[in-house]
Parts: sequence; C-alpha cells; structure tokens
Amino acid sequence: MLNKLLPLGLACFLFGCGGSSDSASSNEISTSITSSPATVGFYLPNWQSPKGTLVTKNFQGDVLSTIEVEDINAYSYSSDALTYLVFEFIPLDSTVTCPSFTGCGRVARGDDNDVNDNALIDYQENTDSVLTYQTQAFMAPGANEVFFSPMSTLLVQKTLSAELASLSATSFNHVSHSALNDTQEKEIIANAYTYAAIVAPSLDSNFSLSDAFTDFVVNGKPDESWDLFNQLAKQYLSSNLFNEQGNVLIQSVVGDALQTLSSISTFSDWEQRTNDTPELESRDLLVNTRNVLAIARLQEGTFNEELDIKLSELENAFDDEAKNTLTVLSKVVNIVLSEYSPLSDNPPSSGVYILEDLTIEYSSSPYSWSIIGSFDGLPLNIDLSIPSFRISGVLGNRIEGVMNASIIDNDTILNVDVSDFVIELDGINDAVDETDTGIAELNTDIVIIKPDSEFTANLFVSFDRSITSSNSESTTLSSLELIGLYSSSVQTTGFHITAIETTPFIGEDNDDLVFSIELDMPIGGASDFVFGYVGNVTQLSDISSGDVYISINQNALDISVREVNDNISLVIKGQYGRWLDVKQSGSDYSGGLYFGDTKIGDVTSVRGLPGVQFDNGDFESLF
Repeated sequence: MLNKLLPLGLACFLFGCGGSSDSASSNEISTSITSSPATVGFYLPNWQSPKGTLVTKNFQGDVLSTIEVEDINAYSYSSDALTYLVFEFIPLDSTVTCPSFTGCGRVARGDDNDVNDNALIDYQENTDSVLTYQTQAFMAPGANEVFFSPMSTLLVQKTLSAELASLSATSFNHVSHSALNDTQEKEIIANAYTYAAIVAPSLDSNFSLSDAFTDFVVNGKPDESWDLFNQLAKQYLSSNLFNEQGNVLIQSVVGDALQTLSSISTFSDWEQRTNDTPELESRDLLVNTRNVLAIARLQEGTFNEELDIKLSELENAFDDEAKNTLTVLSKVVNIVLSEYSPLSDNPPSSGVYILEDLTIEYSSSPYSWSIIGSFDGLPLNIDLSIPSFRISGVLGNRIEGVMNASIIDNDTILNVDVSDFVIELDGINDAVDETDTGIAELNTDIVIIKPDSEFTANLFVSFDRSITSSNSESTTLSSLELIGLYSSSVQTTGFHITAIETTPFIGEDNDDLVFSIELDMPIGGASDFVFGYVGNVTQLSDISSGDVYISINQNALDISVREVNDNISLVIKGQYGRWLDVKQSGSDYSGGLYFGDTKIGDVTSVRGLPGVQFDNGDFESLF
C-alpha cells in the first residue's frame, strides 16, 4: 500500500533505506540562517463577543502582555519565534448564544433569555453558559494561528499536550504556515467543542467538562458526561450538514475534523506539555524519519509488505456487505421503535404487524418485539426487550433494553448476542406537523463475522429526522462510529472507524459517506504503530494520491502525496511546525526542509542521490 502512497522510490524515505552525510561535521549546527519573527492570528467561535482582553503568558505562567482588542478574530500578535506561549481571551460581554438549530433546552415561562416565550432557548437566543478561553502553542517562525475553545482551555488548565491525541503532527488548536483547509478544519473543531460545552448543560444540569475529562484520564474509561460532550461535538458536524442554515465550509473538511474529534474522545495516553526549545536548524524531523527507517531495517525490508498485507485484509473485510448489515440493523431498529412502540404518535396495541417484508410481533406488557423477514434484501432476525421507556419533551426520549439480532449478507453475518442497547432521541417536536425531528441515536455491541475474520465492536449510529420539501418525514443515517478489535490469522488490530454523510440534500441514499480510520496496528519493531486515514475504505490499500497519519515511538508525521503526470509532490509535517517538501520530476528533485516559513535546507541531489543540503555543507540523503 505505502509503495503506492510514496511511489517511484520515495517510499524508501520512510520504509527501506538509510541516511548519509557528505560532511564530517554533520553534527554541527549552522547559525547563518535567521528566522522570521512569529505572528499569531486568533479564532474565537462566533457565539461569543469577539471584543475583550487578550492576556499573553509564557510557559511558566508569567504575564507578558495585556491588550484590549476590538475583534480578537481580526487581531494579530507579534512575538519571538521558537517560544512557547499561552493565550487567554476574556470577552467584554460574557453572553453566549445558543448554537443549536434545535435549541438549547427547555426553560420556565417568562425566562429572560426566552425572547419568544415558547419555553425553549431557541437558536441564537442567549443562554446561561459562561465560558473561559485559553489556548497554547509553540511559536514557529512566520505565521501561526491559534484556536480558542473549551477543550483548548481544559488542556491549558491541565498542562497537557494534544499532538498525539489529535491524530496529527500538530495539535487541534494550532496551525503554522498551513493551507486554508487546515485552518478551516481547526475552526470547525473549535466550533464543535464550543457547541458541545454550551449545549451539554441543557441536557445534564450537573455537567462539568473538567470533571468528565479528569474521570476519563484517571479512570481510563469515559463516563456519561464525557460521552455526552464528545457526541455533541460530533453532532455539530452532522447538524450543520443536515440544515440549510449550516456552515457550508464543513463539507470539504468534515472527514478530517471527525477523525480528530473521534481520536481525542478515546485517547487515554495524555502527556504533560514540555518547554522544549528546539534550535531553528534542528533536524528533528529527519531524525524522526530515521526512527521509522530503523524500524524498516529491523524488519529487513518486510515492514512495507507486512503493512500492505494487513491494510489490504482490513479493506476487504470492511466491505459493502459489512456496511450493509450495519445499516440494516440500525434502520430496522429505528423504524420499528418509532412506529410500533410508545414513541409512536399513535401507539399500537399488542399484536402482529407487517411492514413490507418484515413480520413484527409486538407485546406491550412487557415491551418486546420479535422481528423476522428481510429488509433491503437482507434476511434478519431481531429480538428486543425493553423494560421501560423515558418519554420527555424536555430531556428527550430514552430507551434501554436488551437485543439479540442476526443479519446476513452473503458470507457476512452480523450478530448481536444478548447485548444491552440504548436509543436516545432529542425530544424536539415540530409544532406545525406534530412530527419529531432532530437526532436519534443507537448504541450497542456487535460482532461481524466473515469467513476468515471477525470484527468485535461497539456501534454508535446517529439518524437525522427531518421534514422534506414534500412535507413528509425523512430518516437518514447521518453518522456511524465503530470502536473495537479486528481479528484474523494475520493480525489483531484495534480500530476506530467513523463515517459521516456529507451531502444529505442530494438524493436519498447514503452514497456520500466519508470514512475516517484509526488503526492501532502493532508491527515488528514498532508495537505502538498507529495509522490514520480519511477517505473511502475500499481504497485503503490503493492510494496514489492522498493524506495519511503515522505515529511510531511517540513521533507523529502527517504525510501528503500527490502524483500528476508522473510528477511527485510529497509533504511531510512534523512537530512544532517543521515540514519537508519534496518535488520529483524524473531524476530531478527540488523542495526544502522548513521550520515554519523559514527554509533551513534545500532538497537537491548529489551524484543522483536526493537529499537535503544545509548551509554548513552537510548533505543528508533522503534514501
């Protein structure tokens, strides 16, 4: 796979060759290069006033400056490069408006924030939320931008680093010398975390993000508050995609944003931030790459083949049949409980009902369902037992029960074996059509059995319920999330797979699901190998142009490769804003090794060997 990702020999840079230097002084650092100063731009989600006070501190917490700004999003701050800074923004007006199209919870009649007096805090009405904003970053030479959110505030308060958790070489709250799409992605993530922090207290009056995160990090297992916060952050993405008032910028970066949100929600190996002060001409990015090369040499050239085999097998296992069984399970449970339960507008009596090719035997005392037949052409057998329902227009409807299920698609079998499941609906009701709209969520454990392998996972599925232009109710699978273990004779791999529908207003089928994939894939010489990818699962092992994330030995690299007319462009990003740009056309190589916007070495070739030429005469080969 990665030979295709890094074609025409560039794969050797990561997976099969050594390094060399044509200078005996290869350990010396030249001081002839001068970096540009650092400039910092800021982003604050627009539910808060951008006018206020910006406080800048150093790593030790000493205040460096206090500045009144008219608009933090338009302000630019200058500092020395290669310094670690903490920023705090204190809005002049602490009022926070509701960011949710479906509202931010019920209130008593006469509440000051309820402008239209409908006992609901509607979209853009004021809330009682009070947020604080801090963020932190290492200043790379040249342009930087930092992003405020309750999550960035939390990491400053806990003195934690977020690079590895972000499944990226750079943290979710910082970019340096980056492309527009990187900035858009970080803005969307900041919005998502702020949205979640505003909406969560309306669903849980005892919600505390700090407490939820502390419990998660200390106990190693997320509690309901941490789950609520992260699901709401992801809900921000789908709610904007499914609403015509939504942020149109989300569609182009939603896969990458979803991957970052998903990774942070389950990441447990958080590390304290450090005050490392790397030299301008530090070659850490090349050193980190050499670590990857060392793994390749330990494998004696088999690293690439091993990875290729594992990724190809995973691609074949998570095929259309596996996805079809997941979709059918989710849709059938959602439809049956919406139409044949106390959730229905006209709750039915106990009896046998026919729904297309399904036979549904329903009992209301106790609540149970036996569902037999086929749906979308797949034979199935589902048994549900639910002791009780919570039906609430304020808190939303909640269903907890036990499920047994079997769904078959050719050689693929999806089983749910006496698994607890939870379904939650947001409780928003359309007053005109008397139809529930909003989000429905299903959470249960599943097993997908293939002829030679098995997925064991927790499944979380969200549906968007909306009213179409023809005034009918539409239910669309908006996102799904699988966290679990894939086992076969070749590998045992932990996975975190998420998918989101990117074009809900085009057609009726889920034909635009973008997948993000995180694989904990131990290989010889690298027991902590992590692989991240955003795109089509069926192209996992056949990427000629694409973006991937790799982490080995706590070193993260973002790798982007583009191939046009046999010309190769490769960009590798590392920690602190370092990046390597390699362009190859035939036997000619060009590009550079950069720290922010400052070039510290030229990519060239010596005696036909591509590498980086430094000002002090050192030449470090790429191969």
